[in-house]
Amino acid sequence: MKLIAHYNRHNFLVLTLLFILSGICSYVLTRNVLYNELDESLESSMNRVNNYVQRYHVLPSPTAYDNLKVSTEVTDKPVHTPYLIYSDRYITDNGKKHAGRALIFSVHLNNQIYKIRISKPLEGIKHITQTVALTTITMILLLVVILAIANRFFIARLWKPFYSTLNSLKNFRLNTPGPVEFEKNNIEEFSVLNDHLKIVTTNARKEYHLLKEFTENASHELQTPLTIIRSKLDVLIQQDNFTEQQVELLADAYGAVTRLSGLSQSLLLLAKIENNQFSDQQEIALHETIRRKTSQFEEIWEDCEISCQLQVHPLFIKMNADLLDILLNNLFSNATRHNSPGGNIAISLDTGSMRISNTSPDAALDGEKVFSRFYKSVVNNEKNGLGLSIVRQICLSSHITPSYEYKNGLHNFSFYWY
Repeated sequence: MKLIAHYNRHNFLVLTLLFILSGICSYVLTRNVLYNELDESLESSMNRVNNYVQRYHVLPSPTAYDNLKVSTEVTDKPVHTPYLIYSDRYITDNGKKHAGRALIFSVHLNNQIYKIRISKPLEGIKHITQTVALTTITMILLLVVILAIANRFFIARLWKPFYSTLNSLKNFRLNTPGPVEFEKNNIEEFSVLNDHLKIVTTNARKEYHLLKEFTENASHELQTPLTIIRSKLDVLIQQDNFTEQQVELLADAYGAVTRLSGLSQSLLLLAKIENNQFSDQQEIALHETIRRKTSQFEEIWEDCEISCQLQVHPLFIKMNADLLDILLNNLFSNATRHNSPGGNIAISLDTGSMRISNTSPDAALDGEKVFSRFYKSVVNNEKNGLGLSIVRQICLSSHITPSYEYKNGLHNFSFYWY
């Protein structure tokens, strides 16, 4: 999930909680304020009643006016402290009954105690409270909507330099020349990030080129002493004054030197491909190239008792001819070497794709590691494990997507042009 989505989710939760709490607080505070106003009004009415009794020595007539209802009754228990209650009686107003709030107190008149009840309806307060709460909730909801829209557009624009940096890093390759270019922006944090990333990528590219140069130089320098050693071994093997055991030791040494020479040549080839030394590309008739390469391997397949099925359709690709020859050599050699007498190799070429399938006594390969360097399905395999790695590197430099699949006892290597 994107950072903006996380931010919007948490922001929405906070705003929703704020929306609910604000609505509750607005309702409670408004109601309490209006209730206090009503209580003060009832106390003021009580004072007027007391003044009226003291002045005229009569009780006010039980009546209701201005939403105020005054009722009296004789009692033998005085009310020492006036108190307020929610009236369980109802006040009739315009033919409607409304719940009210009442203030109860007592007065002494002509040696008699009277309990007086002053009531006012709560309907007006209820309407005002609901109106204020609804208005507040509407305003907060409108604010939430505005913030959501602002987050969607303005914050997305705010993070635009970050995604631009990600795209630059996505297109970054160690073997491409030139520094990584990041889009300039006026946000300090993103500018600092871009500066540090530029330093990191520059250093990584320098170290990568140093490593490639070392690999290429080491592979190249190894060829001369290896050639000398192999030629000397050839001379020694041709002599007749060796015992059988000595001949076997020389053969083992010769085989080891040959493998080391092959490893050096493979590493040198990888370094050249990564250094874009095969940059010349041309339009190639792939179907004709596959037919020629198949005819070159026919004698080898006959000796190994391997049958081949070839099904190709015309396909023209833009690619370096030398790399294509190396690619097909490695694939055909791999399908031959890991096959068995009586086995089969199937080569198919269709629009935009090529597949090479072969039978093999070996089990399925690891699809995630099959194109990795020095990967071997068998530990004691005498091969250097760079053949398919060279295939992968050629595919990367030629915009080809390789894939591997083991199905129905067949090892299938597929290649797609894009």
